[in-house]
This record gives sequence, C-alpha cells and structure tokens, in this order.
Amino acid sequence: MPDAKFGYTEVRIGFIPAVVSVFLTRQIGEKHARDLLLTGRIIEAAEAHDLGLVTRIVKTDELMAEAQKLANTLVACSPTSLQKTKKLLCDFGAGELDRDLELAVAEGALIRSTADFREGLASFLEKRPPNWTNK
Repeated sequence: MPDAKFGYTEVRIGFIPAVVSVFLTRQIGEKHARDLLLTGRIIEAAEAHDLGLVTRIVKTDELMAEAQKLANTLVACSPTSLQKTKKLLCDFGAGELDRDLELAVAEGALIRSTADFREGLASFLEKRPPNWTNK
C-alpha cells in the first residue's frame, strides 16, 4: 500500500532491534540496515521498495486482486519444486543464521537489565522524552 510506513524504532526507547536486525541485514544489506536500525527513522513505502524491504507496492483497492494473482501463480507451480526451493533458500545460511540469532537473543536479554531500557520504556508509556543515563 502506498501509504504504508516502516520503522525499527527500538533505539528510541532504550531497546535494541535484536532478532529483526538479523533478518533485516540479510534482506537489505548492512549499510541500509545500519541506517534504519541506528536512527530509528520511519520510512515510506516507496523508500522501503527502493531498499528491497518490500517487493511491490499495491494500491489498497487492488490488494486482494494482486494477492489472488500471486496465489494463482504459486498454485500453477509444482508443489514439490516450491517446497524444495524454499528449503534450499532456508538452508543457504542456516548455520550462520542460527549463530546470529543466538547472539541477538542474548543481547536482547542483556539490554532489558539496563537503566536506559527501563527509562525508555517508562518514557514511552508516559508519553514524555526519555532522560538517558547511559547505564
């Protein structure tokens, strides 16, 4: 949808985009992922498309027709070939992915014990600017 917006705003509230960073980096590359993850900025659908975050932008009133068109395309393919292709794509970086996810989960747990996380969450819930302490 042309009016869709995307953002990874965890850094604005003292959290980290741990698990999502693993997948985002693989989807759009490290340089673009760094930009989005470190700034926490919101992007529009057109920029998301340019970055490769989304493959197409569909008008709201055309969404169901486009979804049906995609479904028909997939149904016309060999189910065995689709299954094997999906497995192949998943297996390409499975070991590396597992390692990266383990690191991300560990870092996500660690950040939850910081004062900045508690302050970020409180400021978000209280709808006020955070007072960071770097702790």
